[in-house]
Amino acid sequence: MKPAKYNILIDLNGTCHIGDKPTLGAVEAMRKLRAAQQKYQGRLNIRFCSNTSKESSQSLLSRLRRVGFGADLVTAHDVFTSLDAAIRLVSRRGLRPLLLLSQSAQSSFRANADIGERCFFADPELDPAKMSDNEKSQLRSCTAVVIGLCPELMTQRWLDECFRLLSGEYGRMKSVALIATHRGEGEALSLGPGAFVAALEAACHRDASSTTVCGKPSEAFLQECIAGMIRDGESMNEYTNIIIGDDLDADLGKGTCQLGLHRVLVRTGKFRDGDDERGENPADEAHDNFASWVDTFVCNELR
Repeated sequence: MKPAKYNILIDLNGTCHIGDKPTLGAVEAMRKLRAAQQKYQGRLNIRFCSNTSKESSQSLLSRLRRVGFGADLVTAHDVFTSLDAAIRLVSRRGLRPLLLLSQSAQSSFRANADIGERCFFADPELDPAKMSDNEKSQLRSCTAVVIGLCPELMTQRWLDECFRLLSGEYGRMKSVALIATHRGEGEALSLGPGAFVAALEAACHRDASSTTVCGKPSEAFLQECIAGMIRDGESMNEYTNIIIGDDLDADLGKGTCQLGLHRVLVRTGKFRDGDDERGENPADEAHDNFASWVDTFVCNELR
């Protein structure tokens, strides 16, 4: 019998840290998990997951450094965001996207040699009505619209361009894909990208199910993340796939159930009393914090 293999997807804010402070024992727990990964090479893959669509993975990594997770614990390769999922999706499907993303988020697309030249980078300072003929041609040839958290681009003029692409006004024979980095509500009393995605769906008479959502816990996010963790020729079904988070809905929601992930809820961050027992699909495990889960996992699973 072959030893078990694991893909571990770990939520960041609320699970490993809250703001600029690590959760209790999280840094040492991560050190213990890394030691186990070294000992059982080939059996343990780790990714840190975030729905951020406003900042690049590098910016997110800098914040983790300030919290206390050094380069020996978290590398750029280990971080997977909704932006990374969108990039993998655009690359795999050969799309030419119009990007309504922040400058930091756009930098992740620019840095990707495979797709950087295919992207149209929306600019808050650029009026689409005053673009050059070449710019208009590039924009109108886009085969996808990618929307993330970027308030300065959620304007009438840029949303109009999205609407025209999605409704076929620019003469595309095939349907233009609508891709959302996530549907999050954003901060208190502010609109996240979901409101604008819903507006475009309504205006273009599209069902919400036709929009690809790249944020967790969507199937697209999880599949793209795990595909990047396993070797070519392997299937995710050859692994025990574990996801750890503090939010039963945003971290351990529908997609995780549909794909059969083992779901671990921690009682930190957004956790509220009763979350570990509520809903049709309660978590498979609940722990006081990330460190507690690591102790249990290393002692009971990796033997």
